[in-house]
Amino acid sequence: MESRDYMNLSTDKAFPKLLNPGESLLMSLKVIKFNKRNKAQERTIALTSTSLLNLKGKKLQRRMDITSLGGITRSKHGDEFVLHSPSEYDYRFGSPLKDQAIQTLCQAFKNLTGRTLYVWESNEISLKDLTTTKSDKKKGLNKMPAPETAINFRGEVPNFNEESKDSRGKRSRTIFAATENPSAALLDDFTILKVLGRGSFGKVMLVRRKDNGQLYAMKSLRKDALLESDQVEHTKTEKLILQHINHPFLVKLEYAFATSTKIYFVMEFMKGGELFYHLREAKRFPEDRARFYAAQVGLGLGHLHEQNIVYRDLKPENVLMDEFGNVYLSDFGMAKMLGENGSTQTFVGTPEYVAPEIISCAGHNITADWWSFGVLIYEMIVGIPPFYDQNVNLMYELIQRGKLKFPVKSPVSDNAKDIITKLLDRDPTRRLGAQGFNEIKNHPFFAPIDWVALEAKRLPTPFTPRITDPLQAENFDREFTDEAPTDSVIPENKLNMILQNQEQFQAFH
Repeated sequence: MESRDYMNLSTDKAFPKLLNPGESLLMSLKVIKFNKRNKAQERTIALTSTSLLNLKGKKLQRRMDITSLGGITRSKHGDEFVLHSPSEYDYRFGSPLKDQAIQTLCQAFKNLTGRTLYVWESNEISLKDLTTTKSDKKKGLNKMPAPETAINFRGEVPNFNEESKDSRGKRSRTIFAATENPSAALLDDFTILKVLGRGSFGKVMLVRRKDNGQLYAMKSLRKDALLESDQVEHTKTEKLILQHINHPFLVKLEYAFATSTKIYFVMEFMKGGELFYHLREAKRFPEDRARFYAAQVGLGLGHLHEQNIVYRDLKPENVLMDEFGNVYLSDFGMAKMLGENGSTQTFVGTPEYVAPEIISCAGHNITADWWSFGVLIYEMIVGIPPFYDQNVNLMYELIQRGKLKFPVKSPVSDNAKDIITKLLDRDPTRRLGAQGFNEIKNHPFFAPIDWVALEAKRLPTPFTPRITDPLQAENFDREFTDEAPTDSVIPENKLNMILQNQEQFQAFH
């Protein structure tokens, strides 16, 4: 079996000492491990010909024999997977490489035993309720499903289709991640018309206010999903930020309210859709068009930084367009108000855009946004992020140490190359923008921009989105708009958890 040593453990002199005689490394990868308190912990796991090694740094935390596995449950819509161990207790992990890890384990199990390692699938994003803990074991509980319900009950090794790594056709998904009520509103005040998008904690819908016919984008967040992913505080921060920001290129919050099971943010409806949608349609933008969008996004980021807020999730999916072709930052679920020292250590962001200092957990500040800004400019002009790879662990390695390359077939101007290179400086103290947005504004790449006219929205936009009927949401992905426009129902088994934790949501009521 081909080795997938994404963490380069084979080059570490200490690692071979952890292996037993005749044991060989099959795969290594970075994962999120969920402990008994549902807290996420960064770990490295090594899958060998006989075992799974759970590593914290270089220290071995636990060795699990592959033959002791009873099966694996994978989330169909998220990154989580559970290793069921009937003789011990289960492991719950999260990784974008979950399917490669599952295939490796299944093949190793087959080689060792001649039998099939069963794989089950769940529609749940969080697999917390499907994981047998030490406490469950003491009570005699085992949550491993019945073999006949496995997707490979007939004996085959499951094959999950891997996407091509030559283009970024799919939507980037944020890893880790969302207002005092500005105006009175209730869910019954709105009619749901279309689904505009979907995330880990809920979805965004096109709605119409019944009393005046005004269209809005309504973001609904499931309280159970927020609790399971430990995201309640992030959502409180999003509410606080949305209430206090006011800038021409930041999406405005109109209403915020909550029901017993969900939180709702009602925003301006940007009829032009996501920048992601238009970039995917165009493949790449001419530099003049990319410069215009970058300038508006830069002004929005600069305003957040003036408030000592780091945004941390810049990507085309979070840049929305109005009917005239101006663009706006949206979704402040990753944003954070920095303290006196001006830095934070949380591992957050979206893989393609995350800054190297976030990956290395060295601490980061607002300059991390300027790295993402450089990635955005590169992707708009070239059509793909500079260090993109379908293998997320390899992409992290490229972000930290890979050489920045520009395409030969589609030449990039010297000014564009220069600003991108300076924004993608791995040293945050030397990165363009470290001294504030003004040094970015003064770069020759932005020389054609009249900043005063741009902020006043007096400059002609380079593109006007096609809008024949706002109710059709034609600039949004059909994957979402073709869905039935309904607000999802919370499963019965989640209601008790929400009820027991309602005090955490007092800020939204």
